[in-house]
Parts: sequence; structure tokens; C-alpha cells
Amino acid sequence: MRLSYLNLLKTATLSITSENANYPIKNIYHNWKKKYFEAESTTTTLTATFDEISDITSVCVAYHNLSSCTVKFYDYSDTLLDTWTLVCSHETEAQYGSVSGVSYAEFVCTSLDNVQIGVLFIGDSVYSGIESDQSIPLSSSDSISASSDNQISGRTGSVVRSASVSIPLLTASERKEIECAFYECGLITPFFLDLWDSSHDYFEPIYCHFTGDLSVTHEANFDTITMNIEEVN
Repeated sequence: MRLSYLNLLKTATLSITSENANYPIKNIYHNWKKKYFEAESTTTTLTATFDEISDITSVCVAYHNLSSCTVKFYDYSDTLLDTWTLVCSHETEAQYGSVSGVSYAEFVCTSLDNVQIGVLFIGDSVYSGIESDQSIPLSSSDSISASSDNQISGRTGSVVRSASVSIPLLTASERKEIECAFYECGLITPFFLDLWDSSHDYFEPIYCHFTGDLSVTHEANFDTITMNIEEVN
């Protein structure tokens, strides 16, 4: 399980090689996933210079049309520290690892059409090796009315995943890290939750927000956290 919530792009200095002024680069870290950034070409390079030297364990992207995305990490002396390549076969993707002492990062993005990205995340992530069974249903925000003989009409909303997620067998430090995420995000700020981070073949990461209290249960030497989440558009 991975939870990525402190996006360094929000405070970084950003530069881009191609940008549509109607869909500016600042949209890339906006809370709304569908308020997207768009380039004016099929290839663009985003450079993010962080306001302090940072450790990176997570890169996530959502609501995109990318065919490839390569991320290069540099230190303050322009030395290449590492290179990650995101698999861009799903609408929401994530890559994890560990790179220390990062001063800036370059994202080289390509697409068959003009590059579009809804949300891009880079930063640290909360990690637990637990991948427990979860029920992740779909819910609809449609507003419907029915006549006496059950003819249906109404207003179409959206369909999102909404669930109560339990993470068992957490150490005290893992519990505290998730609690820190709740303090930072509250019920308003979205984050990426990757319940099965070892593979995205069955379930992609979810771009979501907390919808209620964070339940904490202490059991002998371990803790269980239950969080209510809902996907964000």
C-alpha cells in the first residue's frame, strides 16, 4: 500500500518546453483531476526545481494521454542521480523507488496527440507492505426521479469509486505516517492511494480524498486504520 500526498510541484519552480496558454502548466497540480494541462506538441519536457533538496519515493500521473514518460532526477551540481520510466498503459499510473538529494527533476512526456496531463505528482509516499483484501465499489451521483409506474428521469452525475478501506497490521510509525497524511489533507486535498502497489494489472492507484473520520484501532503490537475515501474528478 502506498499513499502519496505531499506534491512537491505545488512549491517548485516549473518550466515547460511547450504549453497551451488556455491549459497552463499550473493545472498539473490542481486538485481537480480534469482541469488538465495541455502542450502544443506531442512531446514536451517539464523541469521542476524544488525549493529544497528532497527525497523522492513516488511519481504518479492521472487523467493523461501519454504514451511514454521518463523522469530524470538531478542533484544541485546537475549530476544525474537516477532515471525512472513510467508505464503509461492505464489512466492512472505510479512508479516507486528511492532517490535522495534531488534538486530538480525533468519529465520527458510524449503522446500521439498534444500532450495532456490532469494531475502529476512527485514526492515522498507512505508505505506499508500490507496488501489486504478490500471492497472498492463504484457509486453514482445521478439524481433520479421516478413516476408512479416507475418511469425514470433525472440528472446525470458521475461514477466514482467510494469505499471504507481498512489497513491492518500497521506498526506505530506506519500508523503515524497515515495520520500525518490525514492532518495534511483533511477532507479537501486529494491524494493518490495505491492499495495494491506491487501490480496495476487489476487495480490502478486511486486519486481520492478522505470523506470522514480516520478510525484507529490498537491490537496488541499492531494497529488497524480504517479510512473512508472517494475518487476525485
